[in-house]
Amino acid sequence: MKTRIFLRSAARLASALLVIGMCALAVLAQQGTSIVRGTVKDPQGNVVSGASVKLTSLANNAERTTTTTGDGVFSFEAVQVGDYKLEVEAPGFKKGVVTDIHAQVATPTPVDVQLEIGNIAETVTVSATSSELLVNREDATLGSTFVNKQITQLPLEARNVPSLLTLQTATTRDGYVAGSRADQANITLDGVDINEAQTNTIVGADPAAGTDIENLRPSNTTVLRLNSEAIEEFRVTTSNPNASQGRSAGAQVNLVTKSGSNDWHGAAFEFYRTSAFAANNFFNNKAGHFAATDVAVLTGAAHVGDPKVPRPPLIRHTFGGALGGPIIKDRAFFFYSYEGDRITQSKSVVRNVPLASLGQGLVRYKKDNSGGVATLTLADLNAIFPVGTNPLAVQALAAAAARYPANDFTIGDQFNTAGFRFNAPIPAERNSHAGKFDFNLTSKQQAFVRANVIYDLLGREQQFPDTPAPNIWSHPIGIAAGHTWTVTNNLINTFRYGYTREAFTQQGDSAENSISFRFVFSPLTFSRTLTRITPVQNFTDDVSWVKENHSFGFGTNLRLISNKRLSFDGSFDSAITNPSFFSGGGSSISNRINANVANPIVGSAVGVQNAVTALIGRFSQYSGNFLFGHEGNLLPIGTPSEREFATQEYDVY
Repeated sequence: MKTRIFLRSAARLASALLVIGMCALAVLAQQGTSIVRGTVKDPQGNVVSGASVKLTSLANNAERTTTTTGDGVFSFEAVQVGDYKLEVEAPGFKKGVVTDIHAQVATPTPVDVQLEIGNIAETVTVSATSSELLVNREDATLGSTFVNKQITQLPLEARNVPSLLTLQTATTRDGYVAGSRADQANITLDGVDINEAQTNTIVGADPAAGTDIENLRPSNTTVLRLNSEAIEEFRVTTSNPNASQGRSAGAQVNLVTKSGSNDWHGAAFEFYRTSAFAANNFFNNKAGHFAATDVAVLTGAAHVGDPKVPRPPLIRHTFGGALGGPIIKDRAFFFYSYEGDRITQSKSVVRNVPLASLGQGLVRYKKDNSGGVATLTLADLNAIFPVGTNPLAVQALAAAAARYPANDFTIGDQFNTAGFRFNAPIPAERNSHAGKFDFNLTSKQQAFVRANVIYDLLGREQQFPDTPAPNIWSHPIGIAAGHTWTVTNNLINTFRYGYTREAFTQQGDSAENSISFRFVFSPLTFSRTLTRITPVQNFTDDVSWVKENHSFGFGTNLRLISNKRLSFDGSFDSAITNPSFFSGGGSSISNRINANVANPIVGSAVGVQNAVTALIGRFSQYSGNFLFGHEGNLLPIGTPSEREFATQEYDVY
């Protein structure tokens, strides 16, 4: 019976500890908070125990109090990032006041106070500015802190805050930190997870970076784009994270949103760059260096227009502002920031196109080393290849050559195919809103609510000037709420809840089967529409308990992740006239030509293989995609693939 009671008691104790762990929050990094600690001494260097210590926020007059231990030590855990004033009182000593204390995110702030003997009615005030340490001596974490002044004043392209994340020791431009991969970084905003949940290598790419949003995730970006005026500060812990941070092997990035205060403050900015500061692309200029007669000789055309490609436009317009202040003095505060970005730009692209001669059914090749050119007609090809040429293929190539006349001879074989170079517009319209409300509920309880709303339209390069552009619509949102409860002077509980939803649609340029002439012409990119919504709910809770000279932390971090995808990527078949799928990788075509003509091919036969395969017009490569429903039934072509996944993560420390 005694044993049974003991086991029940042990089970209850274990359950109680588990509940405490699950209801607790992590202190520094997990919550985006700080610690202010130090030692109080007399003029001889002896510690002063039992001294009263008060920490006051300069922004909203929130106060925290404690007393020094027997060793003269005091510690304020889970302190909100910002500027503070520290007041120390003890019998027989003058009142000591330390001003200009800045509590940095995820970094303990040491503030030692030396009292002077005298009347407590007298005050000795010192500034903590000169005592700021460049080296963290409070714990083993390594990293640097960036404050808002650096964020807003350092020269940043489009005021892109994540660009600063790589300005750390042991960090590369690609986001690799101290040897760890970029996708192993962990990023929080106000203590809430804002990582990209599927790949952890993020949204918010530069509009000119490419065509697929899921492959455009620079390691320096997040689901929520960060407004420069809205970020109070951030710290990148590159090595030796504490237990509350150690979710991943890479960098631990902790960002904090600005708050309102008793004083009104605001900012406005605008940056405008015109195309006058942009030069033309090298290949655009080169395309204009071909004389009309040279192009006519190469293409077989009787006359061509000016092939010059104009300078791509580049206009960047970034603007926005912020405003913060009191709703009720000392009780409620607000902060709002907006940042807009308008980019008008084009990207020089070149596509393979057939020359006019190939559109007429003529295959041209080098017949000798003196520059002589031989030509095979449709009649010649029909005689050499019993299967014959395909009139529909010839018509398609003729239409392509007429619609997209070659103007770039840096690609193709220059006898049958060349390049069509043009400036593909890739505009961007990005809007980011960030708002935060802070409340001093009581002298022992503080709370905040923060919301981020982002609406972006990002252009992507199309296959040709008259084909659809696979543009991207992105609309992530983030909501966070937090509560800090000073239960006693030595016991603090901090809770955070976050909802971060990534949502985007990349519009494809085709909803039909893919048909193309490999190495000769493809009418579209045949990109397919993709939609993904990935909401992440994040619950964290930390308990910080100061006992004498020791600080104990208990915490939990819960992440509930869902991932809903709709994709047309596997919904259509593809057919290609591919010379590589003939015997010998296409040599069967060139060998048959050489065996039946008076002037065999001199030099590379690849161009001839490509051109003849296109004119024959038979699909030598065909891929069929098959989608099945939940019941195992075959779905018709054009049906999207819908998938939904869920992940649950539970961390306790």
